[in-house]
Amino acid sequence: MGLLRHEKRDGSALTIPRLYYPCVLTVGDRCFLSEEHLHYVRSVQRMKPGSRLSLFDGRGQEYTAVIVDISAERALAEIIDRKSAPERPARITLIQALPKGQKMDFIVQKATELGVDEILPFSSERSIPRLPPEKARLKTERWRKIAGEAARQCRRSDVPNIPEIQSFAGILKAADADSLKMIFWEEESRQGLKDLLKKFSGTCIFSILVGPEGGLTSEEVEAATAAGFVSVSLGKQILKLETAAVAILAIIQYEVGLFGIGLENAQKAVILEE
Repeated sequence: MGLLRHEKRDGSALTIPRLYYPCVLTVGDRCFLSEEHLHYVRSVQRMKPGSRLSLFDGRGQEYTAVIVDISAERALAEIIDRKSAPERPARITLIQALPKGQKMDFIVQKATELGVDEILPFSSERSIPRLPPEKARLKTERWRKIAGEAARQCRRSDVPNIPEIQSFAGILKAADADSLKMIFWEEESRQGLKDLLKKFSGTCIFSILVGPEGGLTSEEVEAATAAGFVSVSLGKQILKLETAAVAILAIIQYEVGLFGIGLENAQKAVILEE
């Protein structure tokens, strides 16, 4: 669990826990914390009635709550304040082919930190993992949990949507028709990301398709371009799969202005690791 640190008026630090609570709440509501959260606030933070904590619902709402009652069996909190997260300047969907091993865990974590709104995992022709339905479900649940934890740590009030693993044909249909749809292909030589973003300056909805370690087949690229995707190159230097996803997202967020949003109103707050 992480902590949110604010400066009090006298300059000293006040730390309050920040927890993911995926329910719609309003001022005056009372809610019971989960068993995991109960252990943290009671045994780790040693909170008592009157102690404050911060909750976020994963949908863009942030709540300030106060502990009303706490025991070995339960912790009851009351919502005393609610605020909405500021809108981001762009909506981004990462369409990611299944990679080997645990790389998807890293990609989900970093994509969440970089403000992605949705992550669509899919199985491509060259994807090594061939997951049976039950294992695919468990993987998706794990990625959702990682996204929730990453959102808590980086102070996002919303959590990226991560649906079940889809087929390549399925994700082509699922991509937002109003977005700038990009497919990153190592054999593309005519168009780079920088030039494409200049051409579509003002666009605020993006769908980014990244293939597996072995790359996408020419047939998959043809199917994607037929579905409205634009083939894009990241240059001559070949990046690792997880590096490519992070680099693409960081470039787009820089171009649309995410890294500068709200700085004039930034509070003196930082995330502390446990």
